[in-house]
Amino acid sequence: MSLKEEDLFDYQVQHDLISLGWIHTHPSQTSFLSSVDLHTQCSYQLMMNEAIAIVCAPKYKQTGIFSLTRPYGLQYIADCSEAGFHPHPEEPPLYEAAKHVTMDESLSSTIYDLR
Repeated sequence: MSLKEEDLFDYQVQHDLISLGWIHTHPSQTSFLSSVDLHTQCSYQLMMNEAIAIVCAPKYKQTGIFSLTRPYGLQYIADCSEAGFHPHPEEPPLYEAAKHVTMDESLSSTIYDLR
C-alpha cells in the first residue's frame, strides 16, 4: 500500500473515480501472480469481484491482466493465513487471464502520479 493512501482516496472522491485493481512490475521475471500478489489481488477482488491485477514484465516484454479464479481461487486465497512468499498449489488454477477485460488501443487514458 502507498504511504499516503488518504491522498489517493481524497483524489478519487474529488474526481468521482474508483479503483478497478492494481498494477505493478516484475522487472526481472515474467508476468504472473506470486504468492504475495495472490493475497494482494484477493483483498481487491473481495471488495469488487471484477478487480484486476496488471503485471508488467519489461525484461520479457509481457503485460498480464489477471484475476483470481471464481469461486475456487478467491476462496482458497481468502482462507490462506500464511504471510510473505509461500507455496500454493498450481492445480486447480488459483488465477487466470482476466476474461472480462478487453484492450482497445483507440481509447485514451490519463495517468496521474500522486507521489
